[in-house]
Amino acid sequence: MGTIYSDTYWSGMYEPVRRKLLMGSVGAKHLFDAGAHALESDPQLGVEMLLAAYVSNPMDGSIATQLVQVEGLLPLFPSSVSSCLKAIAAKWKQPENLSYFMRIVSKRDDEKVKKYIYSSLEKEPGNLFWIQQGLVHAGAFADFNFGLELLSGEFPAEVLPAVNYSKAFFYYMGGNAAEAFPLLMAAADVFGLNNMAHPAASISLKLGERETATSILSGAVDSQPWRVSEAMRLYDLACGLDERFVPLPGSLAILLYCFNKADELDSTLASLHRSELHGARIFMLDNGSSDGTAEVISKWQYEFGKQMVRIDLPVNVGAAAARNWLMNEPQVQECDFAVYLDDDVEVEPDWISRFGAAVEAYPDAGVWGCKVLDHVAPPVMQSVDLHIIQPVGDEGEGPEVDLTKIAPNPFRCSDLHLHLLDSGYFDFMRPCGSVTGCCHLFRTQKLLDNGGFSLFLSPSQYDDLEHDLRSCLKGDFPVYQGHLRILHRKRTGFASHSNTAQEGNALGNKYKMQAMHPRSEILQIMADEERLLQSDLEKKMQYLVRKGVLAG
Repeated sequence: MGTIYSDTYWSGMYEPVRRKLLMGSVGAKHLFDAGAHALESDPQLGVEMLLAAYVSNPMDGSIATQLVQVEGLLPLFPSSVSSCLKAIAAKWKQPENLSYFMRIVSKRDDEKVKKYIYSSLEKEPGNLFWIQQGLVHAGAFADFNFGLELLSGEFPAEVLPAVNYSKAFFYYMGGNAAEAFPLLMAAADVFGLNNMAHPAASISLKLGERETATSILSGAVDSQPWRVSEAMRLYDLACGLDERFVPLPGSLAILLYCFNKADELDSTLASLHRSELHGARIFMLDNGSSDGTAEVISKWQYEFGKQMVRIDLPVNVGAAAARNWLMNEPQVQECDFAVYLDDDVEVEPDWISRFGAAVEAYPDAGVWGCKVLDHVAPPVMQSVDLHIIQPVGDEGEGPEVDLTKIAPNPFRCSDLHLHLLDSGYFDFMRPCGSVTGCCHLFRTQKLLDNGGFSLFLSPSQYDDLEHDLRSCLKGDFPVYQGHLRILHRKRTGFASHSNTAQEGNALGNKYKMQAMHPRSEILQIMADEERLLQSDLEKKMQYLVRKGVLAG
């Protein structure tokens, strides 16, 4: 079949598997689905991916149980892995009634959740279900000491590889890489270093061992060429893109708008004031706020001086209209670049130069975005490189848009990041289908040429996605800069707790967005993006072979 840098490797792969892998090779659920698809077309590939899926979350008895039940699979794994799998599956028992537990989890009541998990372990000692739920909770709250407490008890010898790997991960996430490394190496003796290349590389980098990190990733890609996420990260390490800072090649307008979020805006502007602005101008629009937003803007207008332009609207016109107002300001249109920032984010001091590195690497992008992390629990990723997906069975015949259905044209963005914590899995730069709108950079002329943000989708998080779709249809795909991280105060995904009105509004706008683009356009975007991802990957792998980073 060839190697990852050859045309034949990807063209010869079963199409549904190729599509999934080009999106990424991380996340237990994603790898499990891809591996299950691969079993019939390429059994060796399927087995490798299913093993990687389990090792991604080895305390998860649900995945372990599913793997144990696949006829003829366990003998294809190393015997020590099979023993661990069977032991985890046997000791993981999901209770019949979880209604109260799920209720306190949904309310994000940290103390009640921990107390309930401790009491459940007292009633059901040895039930790994509660250990796993505790680890999930510890990750969501960045409470890594709680995770380590749960892993400090007595465990059967067969499950120790899973325990050691989990301990290593939690030590690293808690800032103790030195303690993490030997535990991870002990787990690698059973699970294989390839299956934990990302955390191993991250721990090595934290210890100052850059060559070791590169060697670990190159070994994984050389022996298992389907590891796209590892390959992307390897390329950036080899090229130094993770340490690249470049001034933007032109003038910059920073665009913000706010409605009744005075405290959040104050923190956002404070982080901007601490950052290296390189002469950028700030355009601050008050969207008819009735709280203390006007006073906050006045305070920071004094600090920034002539660098800040203030716009006061008498009413709230909505997010999309505010974005359009800002992009049509004559002084903004005179700038070479424009970046939108939400009023509840915090940027790093070098954020503009990180964007500059992305512009240097991908100068023709339709928009450049970044990695977005939860402000309360920074290891929780809210957004990374997003890819357009349609459910299986929706690619064939049928109406372009069926307005009688809840999802008139069902498509969504990939969510690999929601099943992982930020430990290097998305530390790379590459094209994608969409990037988050809470911090995204445009060439001003491309922004204007693509038209305004849709007023039909206000207020909503979908106006930026729809804007990206229009850009993709022109061939101007977004680029994700995974070495730039911002903190976002709005909780999203499993970390959010919105009210019924907000949820109803979001569903309504999702319906409208799906109706705006017929199926043929979404399929075109998906096909074009897949070709773009494959081309980008092959160019990078060819470079790594020429430089001797990969064996070739």
